[in-house]
Amino acid sequence: MTSVTPRPVGPETMHSHQRREAEGFYSKYLSGDAVLDIGYRGGDPNSVPVTEKAIGIELDYPGYDGLHLPFETNSQDSVFASHCLEHIENYKTVLADWYRTLKIGGYLVIAVPHRDLYERKASLPSRFNGDHKRFYTPASLLNEIEESLPVGGYRIRSLKDVDVGFDYGILPDQHAIGSYEIELVVQKIKQPVYVDQLRPSLMSIEWRAFCAGLVCKAARALKDNRMTDVQEVVKFLAKQPLPPFADLKKRINDITTRTSDYKAPSLEDLKSILTPVLMAQPFDEGFYIQKYSDVADMVAERGTEYAQMHYAHHGYFEGRYLGADNAL
Repeated sequence: MTSVTPRPVGPETMHSHQRREAEGFYSKYLSGDAVLDIGYRGGDPNSVPVTEKAIGIELDYPGYDGLHLPFETNSQDSVFASHCLEHIENYKTVLADWYRTLKIGGYLVIAVPHRDLYERKASLPSRFNGDHKRFYTPASLLNEIEESLPVGGYRIRSLKDVDVGFDYGILPDQHAIGSYEIELVVQKIKQPVYVDQLRPSLMSIEWRAFCAGLVCKAARALKDNRMTDVQEVVKFLAKQPLPPFADLKKRINDITTRTSDYKAPSLEDLKSILTPVLMAQPFDEGFYIQKYSDVADMVAERGTEYAQMHYAHHGYFEGRYLGADNAL
């Protein structure tokens, strides 16, 4: 009988590689043509990505800054990250960006060391890896997901404590033997139409305030004719989901109320800043046309490109709901 040479994946991925193959895990969650394997080398330069079709991402990947992936929104079938998240300080930005790249129905697969299996102590620093920024339990990992991803925009498909072959007789000051991780599978879904009635996530609250601050910065730059500064804000926001306009405007007013030397920007100024942002973002024209009959009538006359033009110049500022999967 001919033996099959195991795929030389990263050392941490290898712990669960055989189990995942046997369970059909890869065929279920990582079988698409567009798969990203984040931090795939795991410290071993000879490692390969988790599947044949996966693209391995390390800090030396062209266009990758460690926080934002150089891939289009809604472009990936799966994002796989094994023993990577615990090394990242700004987990909210990173998780949100991994999610951003996923197609609707795509999977985010995360494995992290289990505090009670790998660390076997209550708090930092790690005994075995000084670069670990956080310890994880299933609850704390889920908490980071809730903090970082849009409410109603995902479902948890699998959450496991993996201790296959783990030796519970090994003392805490000795490195663990066997598997010692938490394995999480999150599926991206389209946010339901009632999403505004769901609880706001911490990510939503913090992100809306951050967006308002950026728009205020751009409005001041617009007033002073510093167009390069305005363009920098527009370029950044174009890659991110915008809060609903009513909420954004309220937060802008709150900021300007606390700043006595600066008045709230006019609607005209806000449109000057936000219209190019909205024109550059992914747009669900089918949903928009179906939802708003007046837009559908105009599209019939002017073409489908009118739908996004209407939203960017009027609909967003009127509070019309786009129905985008990444709306906050």
